[in-house]
Amino acid sequence: MGAVVALLLTGCGAEAVPSPAATSSQLQAEVVATEMVVGNQQRVPIGVTDHNTPVNDATVHVRSFVLNGNTGVFKGESDAPFKGQGLEGGGTYVAHLTFDKPGDWGVEVTASRPNGAHTTVRLPMNVIALPVVPGVGQAAPATHNPTVRDVSDVETIDSGRPPDDMHQLSIADAIQQHRPALVVFATPAFCVSRACGPEVKVVQSLEPAYRDRLAFIHVEIYRDFKPDPSKKQLAQAVIDWRLQTEPWIFLIDSKGIIQARFEGPTATDEVKAAIDQLLH
Repeated sequence: MGAVVALLLTGCGAEAVPSPAATSSQLQAEVVATEMVVGNQQRVPIGVTDHNTPVNDATVHVRSFVLNGNTGVFKGESDAPFKGQGLEGGGTYVAHLTFDKPGDWGVEVTASRPNGAHTTVRLPMNVIALPVVPGVGQAAPATHNPTVRDVSDVETIDSGRPPDDMHQLSIADAIQQHRPALVVFATPAFCVSRACGPEVKVVQSLEPAYRDRLAFIHVEIYRDFKPDPSKKQLAQAVIDWRLQTEPWIFLIDSKGIIQARFEGPTATDEVKAAIDQLLH
């Protein structure tokens, strides 16, 4: 893996194909997750732009299809409300869809704004049987990401300024101690998607209410970035977890099993709901 890939509005590697119902609007929609996996109620984040500027006031509906040649078999649908709480103006529209088999799928995204802008686009997606990035129900890799005990300067393991306080435990520590954990992989200073800094703040905002029951762990994407950022390398934890984008959030239970994962910008209410489900 050469470098962390930007999580931008680039879909899953294919161009959006306007449906017959599409207008000539400058409104565009893209799937902004890189990995879709077979399963029930999978999170499908959608980015919507108007004249290439992200918007948060659209009404978005998503329909899913299994593709068979040039035809598609309808499988399900979901509203996709905007989720931006805590993300400093960022965020995505989040649908939840069930993918019952791997292969070529498509989603039809209909978006409309109060100003009258409207579009419908069809986006191809590849759904895989098993996740590449560690997935729900799998054992979390017991990574020994560096903590404050391992370094003389926390700024060497956290590019945020100031660094946060989520470097007390490694993922391996939490698993060994049978502590439920929230792990956020993010690089506030070098994030290509520009979502890492806000995402770390989302996690920090939840820390006071849950820190007695949940270990909060921030893993920096890079190492060796101080004093010379040009010499930065991917952190071993990022390689261990096979991450190609940032940020990511994982929730791990007391048995070391991943119970939830979020790729890309994830709002405070989404993360909080997942924490509550983990700890219930």
